[in-house]
Amino acid sequence: MNWKFEEESVLKNYSESTPCKEIFQAVCDEIGKYFTEKGWKYSRSRPKITFKNKDLKIDIAFWSSGSNTPGNFVNLEILPQIYSLELLNKLKSEGIKSKGHILSFIDIFYERLETSEKGKKIILNAFGEKIERIDEYNRTSELIYNNSINVYGLNEIEFLKIIEFIERKIIVWFKRINNIEQIDLFLKKLAERNKTRLKGGDFEKLIELKYPDYKIEKTTANTV
Repeated sequence: MNWKFEEESVLKNYSESTPCKEIFQAVCDEIGKYFTEKGWKYSRSRPKITFKNKDLKIDIAFWSSGSNTPGNFVNLEILPQIYSLELLNKLKSEGIKSKGHILSFIDIFYERLETSEKGKKIILNAFGEKIERIDEYNRTSELIYNNSINVYGLNEIEFLKIIEFIERKIIVWFKRINNIEQIDLFLKKLAERNKTRLKGGDFEKLIELKYPDYKIEKTTANTV
């Protein structure tokens, strides 16, 4: 996979005095360009990419930060929302109001770690950078995929790592939702507090619709 920024792109022609919002917008535009070539829709005014098929709609919004620092730090935050069109149509036919919302970033980007070290957090970002720490207040051990990235000085190789992150952690749900083994693995990696939030909501209703013999079981280890 190769990608080149156009020579006239802001990403090829900015300095320490370039406003952070211009760099952020240019990164969003580049992501939008990449995915529109694959059939997605891109909204530039409030940066977001959207795609849907008969089963799902995925919205991925891009936010920045008030802590941006010219010449040093420009935040790109990746915020996905996943909706089941299959469930939405079913509920509408029954006269039930629903948006069919099944998953958000906190479900997708947090996994339970199998370790006896309570409160351990391993944080990975799209560039493969890792931080490890102990959280004295949240004692669940977790692997966290950090969806906030500093894009100041972004090059084409790093850009493609962001694309890979989006594809591997979010877009994969277009296939995963139709594979009960992958859903089961996903649920087994969730901390109990995250799984509890999904129970009783549209995610569980979708599982009951698609896989009536499958039950979301309680996590039995490494919980808060």
